[in-house]
Amino acid sequence: MPAQRKSELLHELHGSKPHDRTADLSHVPAGRPKFPKDLDPALRPVFKRLCRLLQERQVLTAGDVELIRLYCFAYDRHERQAVLLRKEGEVCTYTRLDSNGQPHDVVKENVRMKLVAQAERQMASILSQLGLTQVAKDRAKPVKQNKATLEVIPGSIADTMPWLLEGRPAPHQPSPLQVAPEDMVIEEDAPRVVEDESEK
Repeated sequence: MPAQRKSELLHELHGSKPHDRTADLSHVPAGRPKFPKDLDPALRPVFKRLCRLLQERQVLTAGDVELIRLYCFAYDRHERQAVLLRKEGEVCTYTRLDSNGQPHDVVKENVRMKLVAQAERQMASILSQLGLTQVAKDRAKPVKQNKATLEVIPGSIADTMPWLLEGRPAPHQPSPLQVAPEDMVIEEDAPRVVEDESEK
């Protein structure tokens, strides 16, 4: 089983150079799309959920806004039509007029079936384009992450010694030889316990 690749931060920490990974990394910078003004506010959780999934996979960019917007429209249409379809049933009785103008009851597939299926196909297509399907997830390339937006875990090396990851020298700290004698603190020797000879 091949070894797992080091991240860019680990390479910087260890002072090693990564292999040519230009094919594995997209040239598009990371970004977060803004919520479109023409979307119903009720669709905000759907929009945010897709953004969160893409961000976890490190493939979210500001340019994904239009695809996510179309997904939200298709999701809304699917949800509304699916509720009505469940209420009316998959097979409905329609009244049709024959050539003589006489009404006849005809049992047919509910026309909402096509609307629901069309919305499902559109949603699946958009998810595939965004890299959120089982087949497409490995084809989506991670985007360039902005180091300023990376989460710093308290107590980690990025928190306690950030200069190591930024390629800077350590901040100057005076060595013990450079400290003036009057500034030095000498610890007193621990008091010695003297045994009383009379007890012996």
